[in-house]
Amino acid sequence: MITKATFSFLLAAAYALDVVSSFTIPSLRSKTTTTTFINSSQHHLRHSLYQPNNVFSRSNSLFLQTDVANSETTTTTLDKNIIGTVALLVPSDSSDHSSKYGSKSPVKPPSYREAAEQLARKIFQFSDGRIVTQIVTPSDVDTSSVLSSNALIALGLTSPQDVQFLSRTFRQRRTAAGEEGNEQQILQSKMCQFAVDCGGNNYAPLVGPYDEANPSVLSTIAPWSAVASGKRLATQMKDLFDKQTSDEFALALMLFFNRFIDKIPWVQHSIDVTWEKGLSNVGEIYAMITKCGPCITKCLADENCKACIETLDEIDTRDQVASYRTVVSYEKVPKIPYVKPLGSFRGKEMTKDIAKGIMIGHLEGCGDAALEGCRELDVSWKVACGANVAYDQFPSQNQLFYPSAKGDTLWYDPVFRVETIDGRNVWCKRHYRVRHEKVPGTFRFSVLDNGVTSDEFWTIVDCAEDLSWIVFHYAGAAGAVGQRYIGGLLCTPDGTLPPESELEKIWDVLRSAEIEPWELFVVDNNDSSPGALEAGPPPLDFYRKTASVIG
Repeated sequence: MITKATFSFLLAAAYALDVVSSFTIPSLRSKTTTTTFINSSQHHLRHSLYQPNNVFSRSNSLFLQTDVANSETTTTTLDKNIIGTVALLVPSDSSDHSSKYGSKSPVKPPSYREAAEQLARKIFQFSDGRIVTQIVTPSDVDTSSVLSSNALIALGLTSPQDVQFLSRTFRQRRTAAGEEGNEQQILQSKMCQFAVDCGGNNYAPLVGPYDEANPSVLSTIAPWSAVASGKRLATQMKDLFDKQTSDEFALALMLFFNRFIDKIPWVQHSIDVTWEKGLSNVGEIYAMITKCGPCITKCLADENCKACIETLDEIDTRDQVASYRTVVSYEKVPKIPYVKPLGSFRGKEMTKDIAKGIMIGHLEGCGDAALEGCRELDVSWKVACGANVAYDQFPSQNQLFYPSAKGDTLWYDPVFRVETIDGRNVWCKRHYRVRHEKVPGTFRFSVLDNGVTSDEFWTIVDCAEDLSWIVFHYAGAAGAVGQRYIGGLLCTPDGTLPPESELEKIWDVLRSAEIEPWELFVVDNNDSSPGALEAGPPPLDFYRKTASVIG
C-alpha cells in the first residue's frame, strides 16, 4: 500500500526528473489604527499598517485618506494585488509584558507589540507583499479592523478589560460569519480567528467555515468538505502558533489564506496526498508509479527508507523544520525582503575578489584568495546564531568556503550535526557551487540535497574589518518540493558570540535585513558536549580534498 509519505517522498523525485509538471513557486506604534504605507528601508515602522512602499505603483493602486494620531491627513496607496488583511490584537499595556518568542535567542524576549511588529513583516514577506497587517490594542480609538480583517490573531491578552474586549470581538465576528444567509454562503466564509497565549481559554478558533464553538457534523463525516478542511487546518495552525517562532506564525496564516482566500506561492504546492487536492492526487500517483516504480519497490524494501517515509507520513512536508530533521532531510527564490549588500570593506569599494576573500574568511590553504587577517583555521566561519527556524537550530555548524580549481567560482561545504529522531548524533554535510552575482557581495548557491536541487541567493550584509564576525542573509527555493525559505546568519571564527560591545551594532545590521535579534537561535558549538563527542570529529575535508582539484 502506498502511504501519503511514500507518495510524498517519491513524488519529489518524479518532479526532479521532470516526469511531473514543475511547480510554479514560487514602527507599528500609533494608538490609532492607520493605513499609512511605510518605506521598506526603514526599520522602525511608524504606523500600524505594515505594507512597504516598494510593492506599489501609482498605476496599480487605490488611494485612501486616513487621520493618524496627530490629526495629520496622510495619503496612502493599497496595491490592487492585495488579497486580504490580518489584524494582530495585542495587550493594551503590551510594552510591559514579555512574550514567549525568542526563548532560544541571545537577547531577552520581545514584548507582544515588538513581536507583533516583526510578525507583520514576516506576513508581508511570506505573502510576497499581498497581505497587509494591522496591529491593534483594545484601548485604541479605532478598532474597526478587528472586525473587518480576514484573520484576527490575539496575542497575550490576559487583563480583565482586554479579555472582555477579546470575547466580545470574537463573538461579533462569529455572528457576522453566520448572518449572510444560507449554508452555502457560510461555507464560503473567508475569516479565521485565534487566541494565542491568552490564558487557559482558546476562545474556540474559527477557520473558514469551521467553527469550533459550533462544529458542523460535516467536519467529521465528510472529510472532503470545506468545513472538514477548516477543522484540519485549525489543528495545524494551532500547532504552528504554539511553536512561538515568527516563521511558523507566518506559515500558519499563509496556509489559511492559501486554502480559503487565494493561492500563496510560499505554501501553494504540496507533495502530500490531501483531501484538498482532490482528483489531482490520482494523476500524481499514476505518474509516480509509472515513472518511479523501481524506486518505490527499492525504498519499501529498505528498512531505513521505509522508516523515514513512515515518519514523514505524520507531518506536512511544507513544515520545513520537521521535514528536514526527519529526512536528514524550494521554484523562485523569494524577492522580499531586499537586503543591501556591504558596499565597501577596509576603505575600498566592494569587489568580487574582496567578497570572495570575505567568504573564505579564516580557512587555511587558500593562498592569495584569502584576506589579511585570515587565521588559517580548518573552517572559514562557524555559525554563532541564525534566524531560520528549519536550519539554524542545528548544533556544531561549520562553514568552509574555498576557491574552485576552475574559474572564479567558490565551493561551500556546510558541515553540521543533527540529532536524529531516534536520538543519534550524526554529521551532515552538503556541497554547494557558489557563483558571483552581478552586484559584488551577492552570490548564487546551488546544491543537490536529498535528491532535490536547491537554489539560494546569499548576501554579505556586513563584516568586521578584522574578520571577527560576519552577517549573511540568504533566500532559497527548492522547486521540486515546492518550498521557499529565508534566513540570516551571524558567524565568527570560533562560533561564539562577539563581545557585548559589538552586539548592538550587529543587531542593527540584522534589523537592516528585517531580522530581529530575538528571532535568532544560538548555535551550540561546544566540541566537548555529549552530542559532539558521540558524533566524533566532523568530516570537514570530505569534499575539499577532491573539489579544489577537479572542480
